Amino acid sequence: MSIWEQYYPEQREEYIKFLQVYGALSNLFRQKQGDMIPYLDSKFQETVFAKIFNSQNVDIGNTPHDVLSVFGNDRIGIGLKTWMGSKPSFQKVMQLKRYQTEINTLYGDWDAMANRISSIKNDRLKSDYERLGLHENTNIYHYVTRDKGIFTIHECAYPLIDLSTINITDVTSSSLSWTDNQKEYKFTFGDSQIWQKFDARKQDTLILNQFDVKIIEDPFEFLLKAYFNLIDTVKEETIDVEEVYLPLYSYQSKEVEEKSGLNAWNAAPKNKNSDAPRPLNEVYIPIPREFHKKYPNFFIDDIFEFEKYRDAYVGDKNNKPEVRFHLTLPNGKRIPALVTQSNMKGLQSGSNTEHDEKGKRYGQSALGQWLLVDVLGLKDRQPVTRDWLIQKGTDSVRLWRNKRDYTTINIDFAPIGAFEAFMNGEPIPEDIENIL
Repeated sequence: MSIWEQYYPEQREEYIKFLQVYGALSNLFRQKQGDMIPYLDSKFQETVFAKIFNSQNVDIGNTPHDVLSVFGNDRIGIGLKTWMGSKPSFQKVMQLKRYQTEINTLYGDWDAMANRISSIKNDRLKSDYERLGLHENTNIYHYVTRDKGIFTIHECAYPLIDLSTINITDVTSSSLSWTDNQKEYKFTFGDSQIWQKFDARKQDTLILNQFDVKIIEDPFEFLLKAYFNLIDTVKEETIDVEEVYLPLYSYQSKEVEEKSGLNAWNAAPKNKNSDAPRPLNEVYIPIPREFHKKYPNFFIDDIFEFEKYRDAYVGDKNNKPEVRFHLTLPNGKRIPALVTQSNMKGLQSGSNTEHDEKGKRYGQSALGQWLLVDVLGLKDRQPVTRDWLIQKGTDSVRLWRNKRDYTTINIDFAPIGAFEAFMNGEPIPEDIENIL
């Protein structure tokens, strides 16, 4: 059964209607005359797909998956794409500018280059599997091709590249092409892009639906009439979500501190008479004092009043007041967490009463295992640096919650520069190279 068939029929019908309506407005975007091929914006496609199919938009800077759909215990990562023309064609699937210098050293050794590029692509996918709680065979591409007056919806497999079966198929002055007997790939030297061939004739590809799109000759007049005829009957947008960003580095030094934050595991052993190192996944996310001053009500109603109350407490230390809540990770897991330390400077996981699925009490490592080890891929006891984070494509996290609910906070990675932009009141960077 295709993933498409797992959505309700009425959802599929509504999705198609939204695509038809957007395509009908193509003349809003057409700057010169040509074939009447309807237009579809990729961001609109992501938004409407997530809305109609009750899915999560999980793209955080051109990550491998745009949307996550959950069917019971099955989590499906979906890459969404659209382009003109239904004939077999290569389409961009990943940019590797950060690896350009390394890849260029392999120029001429085409087997080694294809293997390295494929390994990087696979690592990016595996990292997103960890971030979102996916598995190798639970991912698809859902794509819409556009021809004259027609949209065609396709679904195809989205596998890792099989490194053991790579075969070079072509080399030119501008690109390297290869296959793994599942898919065909191409790497263009000038822009460091990986391309993948999409072909509806392949066994792993399904044509899900094909429908007409009637382009409105004058969409400007249509929009004006629709707006003024309907504006009094629709609700104005209300924002029910509080959203903030935090750095994965010190806001003061702009670096990752050697023995705190993401390197808390590198601090001195907790027991004075022990040489045992702290666990590699023992971390906390630093919270700058400047953040609390600007957003004192995100974690609790007035964190400064709470801080006074906590500091004045003289009772049993086991009952000392704490700012506690649950963090919901993108992989679906929910872990207890708190804001702690002097000046309320650390966000970390942990609980005195709750236990994980193995019966172990939640500690500081629950968040660190997902963030630092599983997703970012720290394997050795090598201190994390800002440059290392930038190489991974991130240096911040995004937090969001319902305005009226302090008990549950969602967390995910954010693009490079997101925290600085947030604190400066600037737009969060979006069009960047692949994150993670």
